[in-house]
Amino acid sequence: MKDISSLLFTAAIFFCSTALAGDTMTNKNIVQVDPEQLETVELSAVTDYPFMKVISGDNPVAGGLTSFHSSDGKFEVGFYHGSEVTLQINNWPVDEFMYFLEGQVEITNEDGSSKIYGPGDALVMPKGFNGTWRQLGPIKKINISYPGNDVSEEQE
Repeated sequence: MKDISSLLFTAAIFFCSTALAGDTMTNKNIVQVDPEQLETVELSAVTDYPFMKVISGDNPVAGGLTSFHSSDGKFEVGFYHGSEVTLQINNWPVDEFMYFLEGQVEITNEDGSSKIYGPGDALVMPKGFNGTWRQLGPIKKINISYPGNDVSEEQE
């Protein structure tokens, strides 16, 4: 199963980087995505955002870094490292592919259905997602995000 996850992860990186970033990339060299870069990330207090509210956790901390972003700033590849926390998510702002390296997270959809994801698991959290994100302990993940068009951009 891990071989399939590795293949899916590789395919997602290749597809997303060519299909979404395409000709907008200013750097035409290969960008290495190295999970060991997470060891240098400084963790800071998790705070509320309009799309995300901390609902439990004992002084949760998190940090991340962006390894690549397209020249238009819409396509990003990066890493996240965070401690145990539970978040209420309301209208997630981007389409985000996630590949879990360490730890576990339980995601509960608005309809009450939930699933636990851990090392080697991959998922896509769609833009507009509403639900609960519960990190069962420290986690590390690779994330690829794309915000798509805003409603105002679509109306132009």
